[in-house]
Parts: sequence; C-alpha cells; structure tokens
Amino acid sequence: MSNPVRMCIVCRGRFLKSQLICLQYKEEKLIKFSGVGRSFYVCRDCVDNKVDNNKIVDCIIKTCKIDKGLKENLKQSLKEIFVYG
Repeated sequence: MSNPVRMCIVCRGRFLKSQLICLQYKEEKLIKFSGVGRSFYVCRDCVDNKVDNNKIVDCIIKTCKIDKGLKENLKQSLKEIFVYG
C-alpha cells in the first residue's frame, strides 16, 4: 500500500502525509484538521523556526483567502497550535 504525498503550503516541498501538520481554517479560527472539510499542510521544517511565522501566516491567508486584517489573530492561533498542540 502506498503512502500519500502532500505539499507544504509554505515551502512547496512534497512530503509523506505522516510528516506534515494538517491544519484547517474553520469558522474564522485556525485549528488542527477536524477530519471534515478542506485542510492544508505545513511541514515540520517550516514549523521548527526555519521559516518565519509571518511567512507561514501569509501563506495561510493566501491559501484560505482570508482578510489580511486577521493576520494578528492567525499568528496567535498558529502559535497556540504549535506550542500546545
């Protein structure tokens, strides 16, 4: 059985699905993927401070077509997800 390959929205690298963090923007909140709806992936290299959080948030805004005025809220949500899981 093959392992699915997905793309990181930040670095555009292709990784096994198991090596990525799956996130979702739902009801104006950034959350870990709930299993229902659209999601996107961020690789662990981008998360582990190799990429600035501002760039990650900018990619999320572009991917999810979110208003740029919510950037600070997204940064806070992203920090909580990466720190607390």
